[in-house]
Amino acid sequence: MAFSGIVRDHSEGREGVTGLTYEAYESEATRRLAEVAEETRRRWPVVERLALLHRTGDLGLSETSVVVVASAPHRPEAFEAARFAIDTLKETVPIWKREHWKEGSDWAECAHDVRSVAPMVGSASSASSGGRDGKATPTALRKQAVR
Repeated sequence: MAFSGIVRDHSEGREGVTGLTYEAYESEATRRLAEVAEETRRRWPVVERLALLHRTGDLGLSETSVVVVASAPHRPEAFEAARFAIDTLKETVPIWKREHWKEGSDWAECAHDVRSVAPMVGSASSASSGGRDGKATPTALRKQAVR
């Protein structure tokens, strides 16, 4: 099962997107990608091959931004594992999207707090990152990591 996410000309609450810039807290993103892969393999031990890739930098319309590939002996497990991996990657890996359009650019309106890959029972599932409007931003997470 292969999923390739591409840059679209629209986003939540915004039409006319002309491109995106992705930024990442690289060392933490790399660690979290490994955690997503580990959790995916724990949940679906039949998965034989697994790849999680997310690009950073400037991307134009229709360019691939994220790829998830999962192989297993049977389709259902591969589909389930890939869906879990992309959904968890989007929720847990500190990568931020800046949208560009004709009139300017700004951070994506669908930003959310970055949570841990496997939240502990009884604790908050997402870390407070101190971003604008309670949303995680590259600067906010870097500041949090330095504390």
